[in-house]
Amino acid sequence: MDLNYGYGILYSRLWEAILSAGLNPYISYLHKPQEEKPTLIFDLIEEFRQQAVDRSVFSLITKGEEVEVEKGFLTNETRKRVAEKVLERINTIETFRAREMRLSQIMKGQAHAVVAFLEGKLTNYRPYIAKW
Repeated sequence: MDLNYGYGILYSRLWEAILSAGLNPYISYLHKPQEEKPTLIFDLIEEFRQQAVDRSVFSLITKGEEVEVEKGFLTNETRKRVAEKVLERINTIETFRAREMRLSQIMKGQAHAVVAFLEGKLTNYRPYIAKW
């Protein structure tokens, strides 16, 4: 199964978080700059892809839900289920640094943490590391 559909959903949520933090999505710190590529989103997606997308999609598969592919693409029904699961996961509340918050709030917080680090308000950037 192609996970890229779910990553696209996560990508758009991180784009929103990065812009709301006042960051330039085209200037990154992990990925090599690429002309017209929002590499900062590529950086931050690494913290969240397993929890937001992989976990959701693998859950569909392990629960035996039908995953249909036609001509190399997910069917509309499968895309709908993947989107529902990914969005559900992004809105799930979990404990992060002793606070209960939605994964979407954690994403926004991490974007703001990048800003604080770049401004010298934080001495180091602590990535989001989730528990399975």
